[in-house]
Amino acid sequence: MKTKKDKNYSFTHVNERLFERFNLSITRDLFDDLSETFRVDKTNMIMVENNDQEIHQVQYDGRKITFVYSISRGYITTAMNWTR
Repeated sequence: MKTKKDKNYSFTHVNERLFERFNLSITRDLFDDLSETFRVDKTNMIMVENNDQEIHQVQYDGRKITFVYSISRGYITTAMNWTR
């Protein structure tokens, strides 16, 4: 069965990955702010995948965190432990 991957799902998924990989979490406000920042500011973007996913890296709590931002959805979909 396929799950509906909406903004609430993605927020929960991002927090799960942040905790699993970095022992961190973010608030919904920060999730929304980062999503909006990635939408308008490409300074932290390191690559585009599949013409819909942008990979952004930011410093958060002293660590380099990689986020995947969906252009079509307009928000972050996951967090990864990946550096480039």
